[in-house]
This record gives sequence, structure tokens and C-alpha cells, in this order.
Amino acid sequence: MKKALALLLGLAMAASLAGCGGSAAESQAPAEETAEEETSGSEEGGDLSGEITFVAWGSDAELKCDEKVCEAFEASHPGTTVNFEALNDDYATTVETRILGGQSPDVIYGHPLTLLNWIQQGLLLPITDVYESHDDLWDDDVFFTNLYESYHYGDDYYATPVGADTSVLFYNKDLFDAAGLDYPTADTTWDELADMAQKLTQRDADGVPTVVGLDGLTGNWQNILYSMGGKVVDDMNNPTKVVFDSPEALQMLNWINDNYNEENGFYATESDWSYLGGGFANGEVAMFISGVYDIVWLSETEGLNWDIAPIPETMKDEGDTPILYCGYAVSAKSDNPELAKEFAYFMTSKEAQEIMGETGLITSLRKDVAYSDEMLKFDGAPEHNALRVDTIPYGQNQQGQCLCWWEITTVVDNEIYKMVHGEETPEEAMAAIQQQASDLLDAELANS
Repeated sequence: MKKALALLLGLAMAASLAGCGGSAAESQAPAEETAEEETSGSEEGGDLSGEITFVAWGSDAELKCDEKVCEAFEASHPGTTVNFEALNDDYATTVETRILGGQSPDVIYGHPLTLLNWIQQGLLLPITDVYESHDDLWDDDVFFTNLYESYHYGDDYYATPVGADTSVLFYNKDLFDAAGLDYPTADTTWDELADMAQKLTQRDADGVPTVVGLDGLTGNWQNILYSMGGKVVDDMNNPTKVVFDSPEALQMLNWINDNYNEENGFYATESDWSYLGGGFANGEVAMFISGVYDIVWLSETEGLNWDIAPIPETMKDEGDTPILYCGYAVSAKSDNPELAKEFAYFMTSKEAQEIMGETGLITSLRKDVAYSDEMLKFDGAPEHNALRVDTIPYGQNQQGQCLCWWEITTVVDNEIYKMVHGEETPEEAMAAIQQQASDLLDAELANS
């Protein structure tokens, strides 16, 4: 079965990847003959014709790439027209209104959680036949097949995943050099990171910061939790129960609480930000954790000497870092479903992925594109830019596949806030999160 094959391939790939930076890129890049393979078109592609509408949201640069990829599809599929529409205002509501109102787009861009509600309503077309009819999609030398499961629901696949972004640690090399510290690596632990952050922090005699060691202490709970081996739910792609009540979650909560309450600590309090106006780009923050999409704007920041490293205690096991996916689904109300499915498949092609990767905001699921010099060695790119690719096999879906996911994360945020402000202990916060999150998920499952 294709699903089982994907899991086996993903596990084998995760076991084979190791290290970071340029050497990893060289060792994991596909063979030259693989890179030249073409995946656009289908056996029936020459017979497809007509018109489809494709909708997405994004930055100006992303939308220009969307327009460009539509033109590429039309050129490779004579007799077809792709009408692209950018829907940046209230995307989910607008798309659903159009589907239900009889003006459905044919191809719909979205993250797995964005598509979940429409899948459950029967508004998206299963495209399992796309996966079954194109063996190239299962070539683990070409694709990160471990990404596919986030678009699997019930017995079917509902989208072609095209890109993914993991999170990494951004750090200011000049601040590390000035403090006489070694740069963080894949071997850096959370305790070592806290020590680095403390030594990098600079405050005057009144405690006013000029540099803080690490930004976003409480907001990074998901990255910290997964790297320590903890979970929120049992399976992010098919959650059946909340499993937050664990030694790993307690370890995460204690790490945040202890460092938050450290006198003159390395984090920035709410009052500190009245003195800090420039953040990482201005050298006022030594380190922060974020998605690799932030590489783009930092690469354009003049005078900033920076790099990226893995989040502490990651790149060891599958699932130890969150990963944000994007892909392309087909409306169940499409007037031209075969052409729409062909477009969704075309988005996995080398040509389309090179176009979509031009912005640097999406890490291609195709290894030949993701590891190419064009994607990794552009002007201003960090030395270890290949980490944006190397970390993918260790990722798990960042957004749990349940409609109450954002409510669950809000519960965690609220309880952590109460904890660090002394209203409850880490143990009490963990118990509260477990109970409230369980109530939310149990209610949803009972009604599904």
C-alpha cells in the first residue's frame, strides 16, 4: 500500500541523514541523472484541455511565482488555461463561500489544517489516483515522501504537498565572537543554550537591556517540547487523544519557568521591549527560533553577520522539530477535475518547484531542487543554509489535524503565561493543559 511505503521510505531516509551544513547538502543531494528527471505531464496529459481556476494567498513575490507557474503549466499543456486568483483577505472563508455558492475554484492552495474542514465536509476531491498513477512520486531519491502523510485522511490523499519549512536557531555571529563563545551546533543542548544566552545578554546597572540572549522564550514551547521528545497529541496527522501529561512536557515547562524567572535573565520582558526597538536585525537579540522562511528577509539585511543552527537536541529522531507544510488540493465541485489534478501533480515537477522556490520562502519537497545552488547559495544566504533541507526528515506536522488545534495551542499559551507569572506550578500547568486540551479534542471526536 502506498501509505505504508511512504512511511518506510521516510524512516529509512531519516536514519540515513546526519550532520549539517554544506557537507550534508553534498551527501544528500540526488545523483545527477535523478536531478534531470522530469515529472510534469501524465500519460493522459496530451488529451487534457480546457480551463481551471487556481486560488492561493501569499506575499507579492509568492503571487508572482504563482502567476509564473500557471504560465509554465499552460506552455507544457497546450490547449489549457489556468486562471489564477489571489485571495489574501480572509482566505478560508472566501474559498468556502465560493465552493458552497457554486463558484468553486478548481485548485486550492493550503496547509493541511486549512484543508481539513473542507475534507470533512466532502468539499475536496480525493486525489489518491494521482499518487497511485505516478510512481516517480514515491522515489525517495527525489522526494521527501515523509511529507505526504499530512495530506492523508481516511483512506485517501487530498493534496500534493509541494514544500515545507522547519524551524531553526538564528544567531548573531558578531555577538558570539565578542563574548568569546563557540557557535551553536547540532550537539548544543538546551542547558548549554541557556548558558550561552545568559552570557550574551547585556544590561546596564539599572538592568536595562541593550542585548538579550534569546527572544521568544515562552512562545517557543512547541519547538522545545518536540525536541525533548514530548507530544501534545498522539499523532499530529490523526490525533485520537491528548498526551501532554508526560515527563518530557514537564521538562519543557520547567526549562521555560526556570529561565523566565532567572534574575536579570536572558529573555526580554514586556518592559524591556520599550528599550529594544530593532530586535535581531539591529543586533539587540543574539538568538531567536523561527521558521526558515525568515532567512529571506535576513539575507537582505545589510551589515548583519549571522547564521543558523539546528534547534537544540533535534536532528536525532523523526518528529523532534515542527514542520509547516503547503500543498494543492482539488475541489469536489470542479468542472474540470482531471485537468485540476494534472495541475496539482505538475506542482511537484522540477520546473514548477524551481519557480515556487524562487522566493526562498518554501523549501521544495524535491531534493534535487531543495539542495540546488540556486536555492541554497544565493546572495546573503547563511553558511549553513542546507539545514533548511537537512531538518525535514526529522519534522512532524506543526499543525495537528483537528479543528480545535488552535484552541489547544491557546490553552498551552495561557497556562504557560500563568506559570511564569507565579500563578501555578509547572506540574499544575501540565495537568491543566492535559485536561482542557483533552476536553476540546474529545468533544470534536465525539461529534465527528
